Amino acid sequence: MTAAVWAKVTAGFGLALAAAVLVPRAGDDGDVPSLGLLLTTGVLVGVATTGALYLVLRRDLGLPTMIALFAVGYNAVVVLVKFVLSPEALYEHSEAGTFEAFFDPSETGEAIIISSCVFALYALALLVIYRVCRRRLFGRRPVSWKRVLVITLLTGAVLFATGAIPLLLLFGGLEYVDFVFSSAVSGLVALALAGAVTLAAIAFRSTAERAALAGDVALLVSVFWIGLAFLALYHALWVVYVLVLTAIWPLKVITPK
Repeated sequence: MTAAVWAKVTAGFGLALAAAVLVPRAGDDGDVPSLGLLLTTGVLVGVATTGALYLVLRRDLGLPTMIALFAVGYNAVVVLVKFVLSPEALYEHSEAGTFEAFFDPSETGEAIIISSCVFALYALALLVIYRVCRRRLFGRRPVSWKRVLVITLLTGAVLFATGAIPLLLLFGGLEYVDFVFSSAVSGLVALALAGAVTLAAIAFRSTAERAALAGDVALLVSVFWIGLAFLALYHALWVVYVLVLTAIWPLKVITPK
């Protein structure tokens, strides 16, 4: 993470922050943000951040165009889920009168907690993909992207089935995930996340192959940390975004009995 890398990342997320703050303020006067407004914000955030990511992977790390595009692809899907589908799900529950929350994402502290908990899930998935793909660098049996995908999905399923999610998730994060996956866009969210995992698996596997050929272990490590940094920044940006949205279009949160 050199100064040149940080400069690109800062510029990309600076533009994304401007979009997350300014686009909703130019929105319509309806009771909820329109899907068009959410899509506009998502596109602008995605272009700014994935553009920075592409430049970092190509110019600073020297990765081939296809690997960079796979990485851009899974990041673009994350943006779609975080900045379009998830807010749409929250307002769907709000309008239906089913937003029964112990933690209200319109409150700064609670939004930070929810974002931190969900980030932990994203980071776990990325870590599993990275750990499986790095086997290639140490002369072990090569793994296919399908194997990476299966292992990642099974890990997530086991965590949910056994309740082995960090306890912090009980303080808002798990509830937020439940709202998203019980909305009309739940199918799209599931497909998008599966697509993100697949693209990430291909990107990391391809990077591992290139690192093995070049004898450069640091290449895969760099891609992992850059990917993790982008996920953290997306979740920090989501906090700002959801606070801006709910300041303009307050959520109708009911108190659980």
